Amino acid sequence: MKPYYQDAAVTIYHGDCRVIMPQLGEVDHVITDPPYSEHVHGKSRRGGSSAPPLDGSGRPAPSSFSRVKEFGFESLSADLRAFCGEQFTRLASRWVLVFSDVESSHEWRADLPALDYVRTGAWIKIGATPQFTGDRPAAGFEAITICHQPGKKRWNGGGTHAVWSYPIVLNRGGNDPRLHTTQKPLDLMARLVDLFTDPGDVIVDPFMGSGTTLRAAKDMGRRAIGIELDERYCDIAARRMGQEILPLNAA
Repeated sequence: MKPYYQDAAVTIYHGDCRVIMPQLGEVDHVITDPPYSEHVHGKSRRGGSSAPPLDGSGRPAPSSFSRVKEFGFESLSADLRAFCGEQFTRLASRWVLVFSDVESSHEWRADLPALDYVRTGAWIKIGATPQFTGDRPAAGFEAITICHQPGKKRWNGGGTHAVWSYPIVLNRGGNDPRLHTTQKPLDLMARLVDLFTDPGDVIVDPFMGSGTTLRAAKDMGRRAIGIELDERYCDIAARRMGQEILPLNAA
């Protein structure tokens, strides 16, 4: 298994996490942002400009659903989520953090039964897209399912709440580089790395996208392993890892 990129802190693998994860040994933590559920993709199909073609009855043509990729990737299947649950449990000796839409966070909890469920955290998405239909409230946060191996637990946040408010990545004025359609803010990921891990720990992100979690880990003195199916993002992430260590406000 040859790395796509490697330095003293970060290793990147290009390929399917279902092939690569089983070849990895135990690490300290899994922190990851998998693809959205079909619930989110379905809403985008119904409400966005990328709506699929309709059949004779005015309903979306079934064959179109596999072709529409509003976010640039397929939705998360139940089989892949279950596989990841098994692998995350095997890999992580401590914390497992998984981002998702709030409507599917309970499914991640169900697919991590051997771990202790600790909390569902929330990323409050400052500047998030409003509900353009106007007929219901917009989603203002993403869930973070927080689990740990059974036994004694430790984090660096004391009694603080599992709620983190950070602006979404928009690249307004070219000052906030948005490299991926669902990119997480670097300051948010640095804060999570700071709270849940310790210097020298190894973090795995099997859905690394543009490598924000890896970049945060490197900047915070941790080590990280990333896996990405799309080679375009492997290239972007590798270039991000080659940059100087970035100043972060992780408070």
